[in-house]
Amino acid sequence: MSRLRRKTSKLAIASAPRQEKENPQPLAVVPNRTPTAKKRFVRLTLWPLVAATFFMVSGGTYGTEEIVHGAGYGRAILILLLTPLLWSLPTAFMIGELSSALPYEGGYYAWVRRAMGNFWGFQEAWLSLVASIFDMAIYPTLFVAYLTRMFPWFSAGNRGWWVALAVVIACAGLNIAGVKVVSLTSLWLFFALSAPFVAIVVLAPFKLGVLANAVTGRPHQPSTFWVGC
Repeated sequence: MSRLRRKTSKLAIASAPRQEKENPQPLAVVPNRTPTAKKRFVRLTLWPLVAATFFMVSGGTYGTEEIVHGAGYGRAILILLLTPLLWSLPTAFMIGELSSALPYEGGYYAWVRRAMGNFWGFQEAWLSLVASIFDMAIYPTLFVAYLTRMFPWFSAGNRGWWVALAVVIACAGLNIAGVKVVSLTSLWLFFALSAPFVAIVVLAPFKLGVLANAVTGRPHQPSTFWVGC
């Protein structure tokens, strides 16, 4: 019986193609499927990445005038030289080591969460958000302060507030536009903001006599040279 069953099964299998040829079944309509587009990753080149990192970390030497007229030229230069070595360089080493050992998206949040748990990871994320809010508020204010010194017309009424709001909207638009736009804009702004300081460095040797007679101190002292005014 088993042999007969095997033979009939073989015959059934062999006859199946013939039946399909005699009575062909209508083929199902297959919709046209276009190949899914691959996700495009925007890669930054060296100098746009350097410029974007520069603005994320420093943003230039603007705002350091208070150090010069408060501590003097020598101490101000000493502070500006020691701060990168004592603070920025160890932080850069820490970030480089952690990002290489734990290449997770989220930065500080991911590292603190892995090391200390969800609670402290949430605290790190919250504190980073609050710090960013207060830090980002400095730059429109600083921009308006420089603008009103050069053009006092903007200090009248609420014009400074409108200028600060325009700066915030413009920066938000750049970030919405994408990484490539931000990197290229950062590169051009890097050259534009660095140009005055390059000019000062080039012209400084020709103004040594003026610098030798300058005296730094508090702004209320009439005989002082207040940098930035």
